[in-house]
Amino acid sequence: MATVASSLVKAHRVERSVTRAWPAYLITLLVALAAGYSFSPRPLPPFATTQVHADDLLVTGVAVSGERLLVAGEQGRILFADDAEGPWRAARVQPQRGSTLTQLKFVTPDTAIAVGHDGWILRSEDAGRSWREVQFNQGMTDPLLAIAGPYDGKLFAIGGFGLFYTSADEGRSWTREDHPVIGDHHLNALLRADDGSLLLVGERGFVAQSADNGRSWTVLDEFYPGSFFGALSLPSHELLVFGMRGNVFRSADYGETWHKVAVPTGVSLFGGAVVRDGRVLLVGAGDTVLVSSDGAWHFELAERGDRQSLADIVPLPDGGWLMGGEAGIKHRTATDAAPGGGAP
Repeated sequence: MATVASSLVKAHRVERSVTRAWPAYLITLLVALAAGYSFSPRPLPPFATTQVHADDLLVTGVAVSGERLLVAGEQGRILFADDAEGPWRAARVQPQRGSTLTQLKFVTPDTAIAVGHDGWILRSEDAGRSWREVQFNQGMTDPLLAIAGPYDGKLFAIGGFGLFYTSADEGRSWTREDHPVIGDHHLNALLRADDGSLLLVGERGFVAQSADNGRSWTVLDEFYPGSFFGALSLPSHELLVFGMRGNVFRSADYGETWHKVAVPTGVSLFGGAVVRDGRVLLVGAGDTVLVSSDGAWHFELAERGDRQSLADIVPLPDGGWLMGGEAGIKHRTATDAAPGGGAP
């Protein structure tokens, strides 16, 4: 009997000991499980793309492909959206150099190229959501200012002091070219005319043409001593160039002769576009928007704001347009953008 009692006492003591110790055992188990989970392989959770306020960014370039909209500007930032009213989200740029981007362009529905200061060239294959560096030269003080093409499979990136690059592989690699006739002119725009020739414009009245897809250039006789910032190929097969102090010229013979177009402003004009209904748009300093409904023979002042400038404009598939400048992004709906639509 005493033996049985002794055994019960010992069992009771053991049971009480286990009961008192179970919190420690539980904590130890939880720690072990947590450690195992922490070091176990598993996919990272997806993070939402950062949404940004597009009016906080100095925008120097805009582009559109289908529903995808892109803008680029200061500090190497690129934003994308699928609606002109947003939301606008920050694209991933690798590596982020922080240099100002000046222009971007879709070269296929999903492939886009961006260029900027320090000879920076970026490329995207996912319609602008992410970008990888193709070229960067921190010691290069001259910026790339424009991108054009592809023309017969050839892309062009041009800029300050005669910078001239070409690519034959959709922007994956670039070759610098030296054209003595270009010299050290700042090059601001390049396009292909309907006759297949290329037109190149820049500072100090520089205008040149190429009949062999950019392999050689012929400088045209000067018809205006100031800088040209942009050029357009019109639906009428004519050419339009524009630039400082509201100077606009058109050519009906692919650059042989040029005639000045009267515009209702003397501000510099930096960007232009042709809307699908044939209207011609020009934007520039002072928040200025000029519209022509007669093939760029005459322009009307559609908008005029403060001292902030508009740098670029693209037409949208719905008939509206998107503009970028010092005040960020401005959108005009098809109703606002229509003749007499009453855009502010």
